[in-house]
Amino acid sequence: MKLYLSSIGIPTPDDLANLLGKPLNSVSVALLPNAKDYYSDRARTFTLDGRLAYMAQFGLNTSVVDLRDYNDSEALKQELADYDLIWAMGGNTFILRYEMKRSGFDKIIRQLLDQGIVYGGDSAGALVVGLSLAGIESADEPAFAEEVINDGIGLIPFHILPHVDNPEFTDVIPTFKNLHEGDDIIELKDSEAVVFDGDSHWIVTIAER
Repeated sequence: MKLYLSSIGIPTPDDLANLLGKPLNSVSVALLPNAKDYYSDRARTFTLDGRLAYMAQFGLNTSVVDLRDYNDSEALKQELADYDLIWAMGGNTFILRYEMKRSGFDKIIRQLLDQGIVYGGDSAGALVVGLSLAGIESADEPAFAEEVINDGIGLIPFHILPHVDNPEFTDVIPTFKNLHEGDDIIELKDSEAVVFDGDSHWIVTIAER
């Protein structure tokens, strides 16, 4: 199982390329935008266009896969099976988690990872694959989701806590850490990502220039 989880975007593209085993300009990406579903159509389109342009800077061949278009997990699995990388954008973690459940994504992602596909995500896209979302409600409004799900997908036996050095998340961090005291928490600065490759994981960070 291979994962690349960050606070913001792709801080260390070389590490992502190494995880994928190929240059980024030969990588196909399925971009999941559903953490932004609470945006207006115009704002969502603007944000998504910005992310597509960002991914293109690395040479990534990116296509949008909207989980709202799928009610059948088998159809979704067939759609995602041809990609090298599945990337979930940041936004509202509870909305993303709901769509991952409703579409059946949370039932098929392990099969896709077993086939060698890499999962990547930033902010909400990183947090959602851990053990729990509980405590993040001070940053993300749970009521925006049609169903509030506090359990993460549980791909990894950790809690992911992004943005630990971001002043905008000052109130979130102690709440989350106190709630999960005694559990394994991976804290990520905005310049960092955590790479999972099989049984190993490590933190990578933007090199100082």
